[in-house]
Amino acid sequence: MNIFGGLTRAAPLLWHDRATITGKRAIKHGAITDSETVTIVSDEPCKVILKGQKASTQSFFGTDEYDAELLIRTGIDIPAGSRISVTDINGKVVQYKRAGKGYTGYASHQELAMVRDEKA
Repeated sequence: MNIFGGLTRAAPLLWHDRATITGKRAIKHGAITDSETVTIVSDEPCKVILKGQKASTQSFFGTDEYDAELLIRTGIDIPAGSRISVTDINGKVVQYKRAGKGYTGYASHQELAMVRDEKA
C-alpha cells in the first residue's frame, strides 16, 4: 500500500500552471528508426518555481534568461533538451528548455531543471 497515494492525487490540484512538452523520440518506420519531435504531454498541471532571477543578469540586448524548476507528476519520461511551454494562471505563455535530468525521488511529483531562453 502506498501511503503517499493521496498526496500524489492532491498535489496537482494545487498547481495552476499548464505545461505542453515536446521532445525527440525514436520512431520506427518499417526497418528505419528516426528521431522525431513528438508531444510528450499537453495541458498537464504543473508548477514553475523561479530560481536565481536577478535584475543584474538581464542584459542590454533584451535576453531574459533565468533558471527555473518544474514540478510535474511522476510517470512522465521527459528527455534532456525537451521544449517546455508553460501557461500560467494569468494566461501568459513562457518557453523553457530542459536543462538536465529530472529528480524522480518524490512519491508525489518529479522536479526538472529548466532554463528560460527568450527574447524579452
